[in-house]
Amino acid sequence: MNKDCIILHIPHSSLAVPEEALHQYDAGFLQEELQLLTDRYTDELFALPYTSIVFPYSRLFCDVERFRDDAQEEMSQKGMGVVYTKNHDNIEYRKVSAEEKEIILCEYYDAHHQKFEKLVDEKLKEYGEALIIDSHSFNPYPLPHENDKTERPDICIGVDDFHTDEKLTLYLKDCFERKDYSVKINSPFQGSIVPLKHYGRNKNVSSVMIELNRKLYMNRLGEKTGNFQKLKDDISEIILRL
Repeated sequence: MNKDCIILHIPHSSLAVPEEALHQYDAGFLQEELQLLTDRYTDELFALPYTSIVFPYSRLFCDVERFRDDAQEEMSQKGMGVVYTKNHDNIEYRKVSAEEKEIILCEYYDAHHQKFEKLVDEKLKEYGEALIIDSHSFNPYPLPHENDKTERPDICIGVDDFHTDEKLTLYLKDCFERKDYSVKINSPFQGSIVPLKHYGRNKNVSSVMIELNRKLYMNRLGEKTGNFQKLKDDISEIILRL
């Protein structure tokens, strides 16, 4: 594999909410949700010499990993579709008008996916292949809205039957386990993002998700712990050896 074909997709690292949207939220709930649901520092942990796309706003404002159409998005039934309205305890803390939602979809969601698709297409044109590494983190314990309540590993590798090569899955699992991390496949989260243009159609677009247990690198106050640099170094070594 040509390493130049790699794209790091980092959608949930930001704490930022556009100032013009702050009136939509209950401020108290917003701060709690930012603490619980932000994949904080993943933009630093996955800072590698490859092409990357980092969504600059919080998932609580616009979640670019959801399906655009709420009818296709399972989490929309919990108020956590592309535009969140409910918190992890199913309490409504945000009111968004239909007009505001359409602006978010067009100016933020669509813009991100157009950029993402363009990057993938450029890699395909230049190298004949593209590998997306979908970069995330998760809480050490299940939240009420999350489906998988099983014991959480250090590392979750999310795979797609069509777009994730089994050799890549085994390579990542073996590398992390050799460094004494516990690893699960598709647990507590499943799959990996692919632009819809290529999803289920183009085998030359590969994708794998790497999810990090936040207990490995930060405390509940959102502060980095002493293990942060080691985890960053381990991720870098594993990905750079692909």
